[in-house]
Parts: sequence; structure tokens; C-alpha cells
Amino acid sequence: MRKVLIAIAAVAAIGVGAFLYLWSNLDSIVKTAIEDVGSRVTGVPVHVAAVKIALKEGNGTVTGLTVGNPAGFTSPTAFSLGEISVTIDPASITGNPIVIKDVRVAAPQVTYELGRGGSNIAVIQRNVEAFAGGGGAKAEPAPAKAGASAKGAPAKKLVIDQLLLTDGKVTLATPLPGGAATAALGEIRLAGLGRASGGATAAEIAGQVVQALSAASVKAASSIGVGKLLGNAVQGAGAQGGLDQIKSLLGK
Repeated sequence: MRKVLIAIAAVAAIGVGAFLYLWSNLDSIVKTAIEDVGSRVTGVPVHVAAVKIALKEGNGTVTGLTVGNPAGFTSPTAFSLGEISVTIDPASITGNPIVIKDVRVAAPQVTYELGRGGSNIAVIQRNVEAFAGGGGAKAEPAPAKAGASAKGAPAKKLVIDQLLLTDGKVTLATPLPGGAATAALGEIRLAGLGRASGGATAAEIAGQVVQALSAASVKAASSIGVGKLLGNAVQGAGAQGGLDQIKSLLGK
């Protein structure tokens, strides 16, 4: 009996130790997960400066989240999401799916750059679509089988009741002659992500958010008049001079 009690005590101690480790390292675990999943979905490097999770209060913040550019583009980042605040349903933490009541992204910044394959935003969008179609992102190895963790257990799924991005801005990496360099990014509001399917994987959620952000970015860039300004550049500088300007803007 004494040996049994010792064994039970040892198992309990291991369990408590594991719990304390996860609790004390939760912020770094979430940070790593965001960077890993984000990079896989977008096919470009994703970095996070800091994560702060307060489970008891049911909230958290993510600061300094940046999405890099595909190869061939010169701007440091395509997206910079500033501070992200998250409100979690604490009762759902141990269940599946985890319910996130509210996500707010303040002042996201988008850098729109033209290149050989179109824009940087278009390339990232294609990466996201390829990932969603099962092709995997170009810059990262293929993830584990969807819906399963590395150990074969069912993957944690998410439901996001509301996601809101406000006060965003799109900036042209190379301002065009005679046009504005920036435009307001329209408000992006998504609701019920993963709700209908009983939860979605982090990769699926990330894909939906990037798709919405990409679509809004392209619309904002179009409002600056990218196509029209390219035409004006040709007319203003002459056919050959305008062509040289366009080639320079496109990196050709």
C-alpha cells in the first residue's frame, strides 16, 4: 500500500509540475504557436514581439505582430497588426472548441508593394489559398494532418464570436507620381468564425483573417488609383520614360 501511495504521489507531483510549467510558460507557448501557424498559412515569416495572457480575467494581448514579405519584395513587412486584444471565455479553456468572445486589432498597417508577380498582397493571398487547398505554404514545411495534433490527439479548435480591425492604413511602398501615398483601410468585421462547424483550427481561422485583410488592402490600394496612376506616369513622362518608371516600380 505504501508503494502504491508513493506512486500516486509521484504521478500527482508530475502532474502539478507540468501544470505549473504550462501556466508559467503560457505566454511563450502562445507566441510560438502564432508565429508557427501564421508562417505556415501565409508562406512568409510571422513574428510576435510579446504575448500576455490572463486566464483568470479571460483576456490577453498580442503586441508587435508582423507579417513579412515574400521573396522579391523589398519592404520589411506586408502587414503590421499593432496591438491585438482578446477576450476569452475562461470556462472553455479546458474544452474543445475554445471560445474567444472578442478580438480587436487597433490600427493595422499594410504596405502595398508592386513586383514581378503582381503585388506582395496578391502573392500572400495565393499562399493562403494554396494552404487552404492542401498545397501548404511555400516558405514553410507542410503542417501535420489537419484536425490532429502531433501526438494524434484531436487538435484544439477555436470559435471567434467577433473580430474587428479598425483605424487601419495602407501605404504604397513606392509612391506613384501625382497620387496619394496612403489610404484608409476600411473597417473589417468578422463574426462567428468556426461557429457553424463546431470550431475551426488555428490555421483555418488565420486563413480567413488574412483573406479578409488582403481583400480590404487591395480595395484600399485601388482607391489610391494604382492603375490610373501608372497610366498617368506613361502620359507624363512620354512612352519610353513612363515605361522606365513602371519597370522601376515593378522591380523589373
